[in-house]
Amino acid sequence: MAKGFTDQERDAIQSKLMKNGRELFEKFGLKKTSMSQLTKSVGIAQGSFYLFFSSKEELYFSILEKEEGLLKEKILQQIESPMTAGAFKNLLMLSVRMVEENSFIQQLFKQEEMEQLIRKLPSEKLQQHIKKDTNDLTPLIEIWQKEGSMVQESPEVISGAFRSMILLAMHKREIGEGVYDSTMELIAEGLANRLFKEEQMR
Repeated sequence: MAKGFTDQERDAIQSKLMKNGRELFEKFGLKKTSMSQLTKSVGIAQGSFYLFFSSKEELYFSILEKEEGLLKEKILQQIESPMTAGAFKNLLMLSVRMVEENSFIQQLFKQEEMEQLIRKLPSEKLQQHIKKDTNDLTPLIEIWQKEGSMVQESPEVISGAFRSMILLAMHKREIGEGVYDSTMELIAEGLANRLFKEEQMR
């Protein structure tokens, strides 16, 4: 328990830091949001912040993980059974659109602050995040492979391919806005055809 705070106070402060931090980060960006702004928004001293998060980058990452968790829930609700190449392509494109529409996730890349986030976060935290992505997808991958619709490929590799597709969705400018939509469609179709034993895409 954080010194000086009851359990109830601690939970309330952490929740407010997540909520108010999201608003501040989205408005000013990671680099320009100060520790003073974050602590004043929840009414605590700057020193007390470190009882909840080791840095503003860790707070940002926690908010980012929460945003990604909400997206995953929505994506999982759209999964069809049995899974086909066409349905998997649709799932990939849905994931891409949801990332494109999430202003908080997009802001991180528009402000070119990903480098700072990665540099300041402990490497084990990033590895845990990647491992969680794989663990979340593995049960589904195993079901599809057991059904015989998906090729026998490592869940880590498939999860990495899915994650790469999502990362591409945050580089529209670099890919080229004029060809972005067609490019993402082509990559999604190629990945779906590679992973699922089906010739016809829908």
